[in-house]
Amino acid sequence: MKKNKYNLENLIGVIRAGILIRIKANSYGSLPRIRGAMNIINNGNLIVGNNFSVTSKPIKSLITIEKGAKLSIGENVFINYGVDIGCTKYIQIGNNTKIGPLTNIIDNDFHQIEPHRSVVCEDILIGDNVWIGRQCIILPGVKIGNNSVIASGSVVTKDIPNNVLVAGVPAKIIKQLNIIDGWVRK
Repeated sequence: MKKNKYNLENLIGVIRAGILIRIKANSYGSLPRIRGAMNIINNGNLIVGNNFSVTSKPIKSLITIEKGAKLSIGENVFINYGVDIGCTKYIQIGNNTKIGPLTNIIDNDFHQIEPHRSVVCEDILIGDNVWIGRQCIILPGVKIGNNSVIASGSVVTKDIPNNVLVAGVPAKIIKQLNIIDGWVRK
């Protein structure tokens, strides 16, 4: 991954038609592939690895990074359409991770749930080779282990270990996966 050696704050992305767009990023790898319209609101720190790819049609994806927050996206990450990533503290998405359409990854509650509690804002750590299915919700404070699969429609409220398939609301382990060392999700 290149460090933004010229202190530019623009990441140039290639859209399917060959048009270039600029995305405010602090550090980035090779040119990302972006298909369709996408909103990125970066008031914090966005780090993008090599071969980042987004398909943002028929529904726009939205990435919001608040002031003082950091979103780190690894290499070979794919984000499908309608994904909403809301980062107010820290979200890390590991290498070779695939995120299904209409998924929400939000590291905060946005408002108080109870009068005596402040707004919950906790890191989200998504490991390498993770596959997050369609319409999943990843809640604050969750760590998803390497090589895990989150089934469509699941709500992840607690940590998920390495090499498992989880499903449901809330997500529960359905199956242990037999993953060979060094395997990479394509």
